Parts: sequence; C-alpha cells; structure tokens
Amino acid sequence: MKLYQNPMSPPCRRVLAAAYHLNTPIELQTVEFQSSQMQSPEYLKMNPNGAVPLLQDGDFHLWESGAIMQYLAEKKGNTELYPQDVKTRADITRWNFWSAYHFGPAAGTIVWETLVKKMMNAGEPDVNAVKEATEDFHKYAKVLNQQLDGRQFVTGKTVTLADYTIASNLMYAEAARLPWDSYSHIKSWYKRIEGLDAWKKSAPPSFQK
Repeated sequence: MKLYQNPMSPPCRRVLAAAYHLNTPIELQTVEFQSSQMQSPEYLKMNPNGAVPLLQDGDFHLWESGAIMQYLAEKKGNTELYPQDVKTRADITRWNFWSAYHFGPAAGTIVWETLVKKMMNAGEPDVNAVKEATEDFHKYAKVLNQQLDGRQFVTGKTVTLADYTIASNLMYAEAARLPWDSYSHIKSWYKRIEGLDAWKKSAPPSFQK
C-alpha cells in the first residue's frame, strides 16, 4: 500500500498514527503543498479533490482520512483502535464525525488564520473568522473536556481511531496559540497521546525531539 501524504497535514498525521499503531506496512509518498502534483491529471484521477491523504492499495484508491483509517483497521482485523463490537464502533464513529463537523473546523480555522497564512504569505488573519472560530472552539472544547473527565482516552480506557482523529486537530495548539489552557482534561489526555509510540513516529521531522 502507498500513502500520498504531507507530514505537516493534520488529516495525514491521524492516518499515519493509525497505520503505525496497527503496524501496517505502508509506503509513504510525500506530496508538497506548493507543487502541482495534486492538480496533475494522474493524481486527480486517483483523488478528484486534489488533496491528501490518499491511499493506494493495488488498483483501489481511497481518500478522506476517516475512511482510510477505518479501512486500515478493517484490514488488520479486530483491533482496539476500531473493535468489532457495534456499539463501540458507533461511539468511535460518533466522535470522528464530531471532530470533522465541529471541533476540527474550529481549531483548523484558528490555525489557518493565525499560523498557516503567515507561513504561506497568504495575507493577514481574518479577525472576524478567528473570533467566530474561537467561540466555537470553546463551545466544543467544553464537550470534549467533559467527556475526558475520568477517562484515559476519548471512548474509555484504550486509544481508538477517535483519539488520533481529534488529537491531530491539536498538533499546532502551541504554535497557533489555541485557547485550550483552561481545559485540564484535554491537556492531560493530549500528553498521554504524545507519549504513544505511534504518535511520536507520525510527527513531522520538525516536531521530532
């Protein structure tokens, strides 16, 4: 299997972490954001969105990080990351969708406006966008913080796909100054994530210690 990815991308990092956690042999193909590769006819045939991550497994091409993570877990068989128990899976999927529609966009907007724009010379931060995203961040951080009260990981005692999905939204928390200091359960949980070998291995080179 080959994974087209960029290590600086949160969606790519969550897939990498899952792959490493599952000990899944995977060839990495780094795609630079500033290159024309993602808009080439060859790439668009595999992923019409022109984005990463993209998994190639023989003649099967799969895009969207959540789908890729589930596919890798399914191929591995019954695993703590995505157990076969239907209720546990539903819980994991619930948090993955929550991240995609609520927490992720809030954190991602702040990261884009306060950090990435400057790195890409894409203009000044949109103050109104940051304000709205910050309000949303607090709204959903409260939900996550409450969920983590008394739990080691998002859905219980063991790490699942939901943990890697949500944690990837926080990989730039310090650099982008995400407003998470008052959420003690989130910060404690994120420290546990940072201690996982798969998370360490998935870190971009500039993050390696």
